[in-house]
Amino acid sequence: MSKLIAGAYAGEIFTIVFIVSYVLFKKIDTKNLAGRIYGQILWRFYKIALLELLILFILNTSFYTFILILGLLGNIYLSYYMKSLKQSIGDIDKVDFNAPIRVKFRTISKISSLLLVFNMILAIIYVLR
Repeated sequence: MSKLIAGAYAGEIFTIVFIVSYVLFKKIDTKNLAGRIYGQILWRFYKIALLELLILFILNTSFYTFILILGLLGNIYLSYYMKSLKQSIGDIDKVDFNAPIRVKFRTISKISSLLLVFNMILAIIYVLR
């Protein structure tokens, strides 16, 4: 059962990072709207993922499950930080692409995505071990 939960978690991350974000940011003309939609999807994912990881931790308390939870919590923290940064920016499409605040926002967004991918890889390793 625990491998099924970890596999579902990895699949959800793959879907959000590699399919949903790609479609949103390529097909929607404004980054502001695409980001708002993506943010709403992420916040819903966090609730489901946290529940999955807590169940996984209860079923199998291990180093992997602990690291998976820490990775997700790190992502939630980064999302809160990006949300507050976004509120200070306003409409991101009206800010110059090379403005320091937008570069900072983009950097944090990339770190958040990398952390999700790292968590996905750990979940895959958990399933395969």
